[in-house]
Amino acid sequence: MRRSSSACVKPIILAAALVLCVGALAGAQTVATVYNFAGGTSSGANPWYVTLVQGTDGQLYGTTYNGGSHGIGTAFKVTTSGTFTLLHSFAGGSSDGANPTGGLTLGSDGNFYGTTNLGGAGNEGVVFKMTTTGTVTVLHSFNDSTDGAFPWAAPILGSDGNFYGTASGGAGGQGLVYKITTTGTYTTVFPFDSVHGTSPIAAPTQGSNGNLYIPVSEGGSSYCGTIVEMTTAGAVVNTYDFPCSPGGDFPIGPLVQSAAGGFYSTTQNGGTKGEGTVYKLNSSFVVTTQHSFGNSFGDGTYPAAGMLLATDGKYYGATAEGGTYDDGTLFNSTSTGAFTKLYSFNNSVNLMQEAPLSPPVEYTTGLLYGTTEFGGTTDQGTIYSLNNGLTAFVNSPIFTGKPGNSVLLLGNELYGATKVTFNGVPAEYMVHSNTHMSATVPSGATSGYIEVTTASGTVKSRKVFVVQ
Repeated sequence: MRRSSSACVKPIILAAALVLCVGALAGAQTVATVYNFAGGTSSGANPWYVTLVQGTDGQLYGTTYNGGSHGIGTAFKVTTSGTFTLLHSFAGGSSDGANPTGGLTLGSDGNFYGTTNLGGAGNEGVVFKMTTTGTVTVLHSFNDSTDGAFPWAAPILGSDGNFYGTASGGAGGQGLVYKITTTGTYTTVFPFDSVHGTSPIAAPTQGSNGNLYIPVSEGGSSYCGTIVEMTTAGAVVNTYDFPCSPGGDFPIGPLVQSAAGGFYSTTQNGGTKGEGTVYKLNSSFVVTTQHSFGNSFGDGTYPAAGMLLATDGKYYGATAEGGTYDDGTLFNSTSTGAFTKLYSFNNSVNLMQEAPLSPPVEYTTGLLYGTTEFGGTTDQGTIYSLNNGLTAFVNSPIFTGKPGNSVLLLGNELYGATKVTFNGVPAEYMVHSNTHMSATVPSGATSGYIEVTTASGTVKSRKVFVVQ
């Protein structure tokens, strides 16, 4: 591993400073480098567990662990064609964070919410809010004597309008779940312990039942991690203990729920070769290993941070190592576990990508975009795109609301939109830009897809919108 932190995290076996990489590509998919991080004062370096997020202006937003004016991390945006803007250089100290990990979450207000692993009043990390122009406001400084410490992931937006996140350390030294409002009112929801798990790295996932589902990296009966289901008030509903190899071990990727109700993710370690798994959590809170990495030549090793459920119904992820050249892979998997390796990164040729630590994000055109920790022209990491033939859609920060609520929608070619429906019921709407509109949940609407009719045709939402 190329970095150190006060948080307790098992080492991910990454290559040391290597130059990178022309990739080997399976089938007709196309991978391209969008941007090469350069470090220094004008660029970031080493995006750490960062899944990019699309903003209302159609640009992709994220963070880097290093780089910037103070060398301790940045927030940035980049167009899909690679025009990069440095938005904020983290400065540390009592009034700013340092070394952000995990990227950003888009709020319903159009702002972004994230965490830093260090910095703040006690140098134990912060939760912050950032505007699209890069104005950062620290909402909470962690303090391990009273609440959490060392958060690794951005908080998620809950259906109640609050944000929920995890910190890997805290008052008991075991980590916790917290809630925070857009104005910074902070509440500890649940302190972890050795029974329920310790040192959570992954962000929560809110299930269709409103509960939070959280993979916890360590602890449990075998000390190989757990999954905990709890209410947003912190009442534990279910716990699963990972059994180590040949089952999963060290789950640090968030869960993603399918339309059928099951949850899917990865463990970094475990499986039949000890090099990671893809797993499914069913409604009975039983985990099934769907794929063990390292069992076939070139399928990848050490999948770090979960998977993306794309609009084709497949789950897309990345491995930090392995593949044909041992520099990481991109893959997808079906709900039944049919596994396909899509791409092997290759460090034998310079200027390409290496060591993807997080799954890509699906842009509303259907293209996938992701980050690598290393590689590129200065070996500081890259942003890449993957074209797997997916179609356009509309997206939202959250897919639940009540009649009368305004819903932020992201898309493409929205100027000239002529109709918006919620499960077939017409809605009032306003177009703010070619990539951003809002719509009001209509009276009488029921749960179903949002559809937007534009000059190019009708596109539907990435997932079902649940009417409360």
